[in-house]
Amino acid sequence: MKTKEKDATIWYNNGITMRGGIMNRYKTNTNRDQLNFIPQCLDDMISADNEVRAIDAIVNSLDITDMGFVYSKTKQTGRKPYSPVDMFKLYAYSYINGIRSSRKIERESHRNIEVMWLINEIKPDFKTIADFRKNNKKPIKLAFSKLNMICDELGLMGKELVAVDGSKFRASNSRMAYHSQKKIEKKIEHYEKSAEEYIKLLDNSDDQEQIREAVSLTQKEIQSKIDRINTRLSELKQLHQQVKETGTIYETDSDSKMMKMNNNGVGICHNVQIAVDDKNHLVVAVDVTSQPIDKEQFHNMALQAKQELGLETITAIADKGYYSAEQFYRCKSDGIIPIVSKADHSHAAATNAYGKIHFKYDEQNNGYICPQGHLLKGYAQRKKNGYIRYYNYAACAQCPVKSQCSTSAKGRLIHDRPLQRYADEVDKRTNENLDMYRKRKQMVEHPFGTVKRALGFTYFLTRGNANVKVESLLHFLAYNMKRVMNLMGTTKLASILQG
Repeated sequence: MKTKEKDATIWYNNGITMRGGIMNRYKTNTNRDQLNFIPQCLDDMISADNEVRAIDAIVNSLDITDMGFVYSKTKQTGRKPYSPVDMFKLYAYSYINGIRSSRKIERESHRNIEVMWLINEIKPDFKTIADFRKNNKKPIKLAFSKLNMICDELGLMGKELVAVDGSKFRASNSRMAYHSQKKIEKKIEHYEKSAEEYIKLLDNSDDQEQIREAVSLTQKEIQSKIDRINTRLSELKQLHQQVKETGTIYETDSDSKMMKMNNNGVGICHNVQIAVDDKNHLVVAVDVTSQPIDKEQFHNMALQAKQELGLETITAIADKGYYSAEQFYRCKSDGIIPIVSKADHSHAAATNAYGKIHFKYDEQNNGYICPQGHLLKGYAQRKKNGYIRYYNYAACAQCPVKSQCSTSAKGRLIHDRPLQRYADEVDKRTNENLDMYRKRKQMVEHPFGTVKRALGFTYFLTRGNANVKVESLLHFLAYNMKRVMNLMGTTKLASILQG
């Protein structure tokens, strides 16, 4: 017994406590009710390499007060507003850490030591936080551009090659608040059938007892249901007429559209476009469009990237969704060199071996040379769409591979879109720079993957193109900040910017 008591005493002296005679082998900490006589400072709680110090240094270097933010210059009288510098720091920290809701951001200012340190323990309410984003659209765009300038000064921009791509993000508009002509017609059909069934039941069942046995409803209840159905039908017919006149209606966010998404799904979305610099995958341009397809966005995004980087010429790569001769024509005059994959839509070809890409254009004779060596001459199409048709039915009639080349009994027909020669120039350049084109995925999928998975940006909280563009800018600004911190290290970055 003495040995056991002695051993227990030794264990106790080695830091193992006794509670109610039972030995507790868990770590213990300070009692939460114990007063602390050592003064504590918020700065002591933030480690030297904490990313919040880098966020603080980055935002301080942006010169926020000179960008025209609301309350950048305050009046001498009245209640003091929150500093736009502190509010911008709050947004930057929150978006980097995947905190997007204004109410959640408000909660962080009350409980998060890092946020308290960053914004000097101010505690703005959710309405103030939301209004800051809503009222400062242009200054937030300027802040995004200024961060790009800082990244350039740090030597993080390649400024030679950018990749353009888009991705669909769900809009703040439910399917219940979306009305297309086909959808309304189906609803009208459903309600009309329901009304017919209730009317038939009412007409064929005059006996109250028979009705009760059939549907457990009184005549008055059935009549009430019919009235409600007729009211709903009247509303739907008015809505149907409105849709026929103005097109599909999106009640909550009128700028959103039904779009195809990944895995053959569809959703009510906005199409977010970005241009990414090659060297470190930093986003240099952001835009949002209501157009479901990317075809008309190439010139716009490449030009924005060129202007952001302050270049005379720039090379831009994109996938086949951006293939457009008209876009390439516009790029020619703006110093943009496109490298874009071509989608071969040769519907007239019987097999892939005889797609349009295998027909070589002969500029001297204004025609196409087919794989068998015959010249298909060009003829202007009667329709006023600028297309030119190329064919040589006489040669096709004698051709031994006609069944493999053409789906038409007459022979092979080649269509040229307007400005086709500009597209041909891009095709040649793309084929000569396949190694450069293959960089596209790793460049542009990186930012989209990061903001969706790491930063939690998969849907919009705001509505309308102007507002969702600002929301997108903040997310990609947060991505750029995070990327720079990862590339340089928080301590080194903060030291350089504070320097």
